[in-house]
Amino acid sequence: MFKKSSSIVLAVVVLLMVVSIGAISAQSSGQIARGGIVMVQQAPAGSWIRNFNPLVPGNPIPGPQNHIYDPLMVYSRLGKVTPWLATDFKFSSDGKTLTYTLRDGVKWSDGQPFSADDVVFTFQMIKQFPALDGNGQWTLLNDVKKVDNLNVEFDLKDVLALSPNVIGKQLIVPQHIWASIKDPTTFTDDTPVGTGAFTEVKNFSDQSFQLCANPNYWQMGADGKPLPYVDCLQYPAYTDNNAANLALINGDLDWVGNQVGDIDNTYVAKDPTHNHYWFYPGNPWGFYVNATKKPFSDVKFRQALDFAIDRNQIADANKTNGYQAWDPTFASGISPKYSDFVPQSVKDYLTQSGQGTFNEDKAKQILDDAGYKVGSDGFRTLPDGTPIGKFTVQIVNGWTDVVTAAQIISQGFQDIGLDANVVTPDQGTFQANLQNGTFDTSLGWFTWGATPWDFFHNTMDSRLTDAKGVSIGQWQSRVFDPKWNDLLDQYLTATDPAKQKDIAGQLDLAYVQNDVSSLFAVIPDWYEYNTKRFTGWPTKDNPYAVGSPWANEDAHLVDVQLHCVDATSCGQSGS
Repeated sequence: MFKKSSSIVLAVVVLLMVVSIGAISAQSSGQIARGGIVMVQQAPAGSWIRNFNPLVPGNPIPGPQNHIYDPLMVYSRLGKVTPWLATDFKFSSDGKTLTYTLRDGVKWSDGQPFSADDVVFTFQMIKQFPALDGNGQWTLLNDVKKVDNLNVEFDLKDVLALSPNVIGKQLIVPQHIWASIKDPTTFTDDTPVGTGAFTEVKNFSDQSFQLCANPNYWQMGADGKPLPYVDCLQYPAYTDNNAANLALINGDLDWVGNQVGDIDNTYVAKDPTHNHYWFYPGNPWGFYVNATKKPFSDVKFRQALDFAIDRNQIADANKTNGYQAWDPTFASGISPKYSDFVPQSVKDYLTQSGQGTFNEDKAKQILDDAGYKVGSDGFRTLPDGTPIGKFTVQIVNGWTDVVTAAQIISQGFQDIGLDANVVTPDQGTFQANLQNGTFDTSLGWFTWGATPWDFFHNTMDSRLTDAKGVSIGQWQSRVFDPKWNDLLDQYLTATDPAKQKDIAGQLDLAYVQNDVSSLFAVIPDWYEYNTKRFTGWPTKDNPYAVGSPWANEDAHLVDVQLHCVDATSCGQSGS
């Protein structure tokens, strides 16, 4: 088990839901067939750009980095923590020092030994280049030091019970490669060296590439040979969900994370023996604005936008896609699994204000009262009479279900006198717009993490956006208040569950009253898999991980489980 000082054992266990398990293997006994190329479709992309940098937010090829690079601990969306590059962690008696013990014998894919030097280097480089600090580690840390080759000491700013949840998930890069990189924020890492299961980039083109097995991978399979069992993961490029879904239905893909309409009839029924899916519930999506621009900086304007979002229509339009029926309590931002953290003050506010429900008349009234009058062209002006003008609602091209949501939202805004239009950039441009602040409004996913703190940290912590407006947070509206940073820090130091609830409640009330963002749907982690060629997939009956290929941290767990059904099935996989 993980070691901790007695004063914070309970807090860490409750907060992180830690499960201590060793390096996993695919099967406990029996012959395991090796080889094969798993065909993967994670997200639509018209073409690939060769960039595997795991540290820069908004990488144009999101996802493969988690097959190439490893964290200290794997934090599954299921709430489990698995020792990975680190085998253990412990707090000092005063709770202000966190020490990780690293796994002995790990090598980088080029054969060089992995050690504490690599961990210290990674964190110090992130400190030097804050744009890389996507998890906000250096808001918690004073320093990171090497104790010896297998132990790293993190000097914390305070007693921070949640610090392992932030520090442990960092992907580690090799010092002997990255030390010579002048600017890691622009480094494309086109020939990566990692400790992950799949590190070798082969047959790269703008339409397809392969990630093949790490020749020096540290985990051993049940057959006594190094993992992974499969040879490669292959990523063909598809311009949109429709093209990818056709390939899925035709049996050309093995591992997919798409919304598939009427999936039982369009996919499963085509081959009930091999075509399967498992949708893990609880993936929140929201609408947010760029509050550095007028009129989005005005909370009244944001409130009007919230009332103009017809969430029930969005759910109805996607009812065959696994969308949950909209529940106004989702508007609090707190995951339903932490419903007891939602304070009565937030419940009362949502009930009395109606926030989180569609009310076109109320949206119009708020705008009228705030001085946003309708001009001669039928569109509203700023209170000083200046036209608001056109603004965009962005969402990724090819993400058909949320494109539909964006269209419904945009129409709702037009109905209250706002000239809103949907734009559909590719995923790389979409994420760059969000991080650089070059957008008006947007749709995007949020994460209900291991604790309520994770959601508020990503959406409300101003320290994740620099002075130039570049954000490393998870889709920030740039609605900030220094008091919220203080509350976030207080949550990290709290070990009393009652205190945690109180702080979360204060953050939650600030979130809803200021309309920081507007959740509009809770959708599943889509995941389809084909068992004709490969097995070892996570399933509803064997939920060792969330199966979606874009559930990034869970991918580490899936990598070491997949293998061919038998000696002949691998020969049928793609190439």
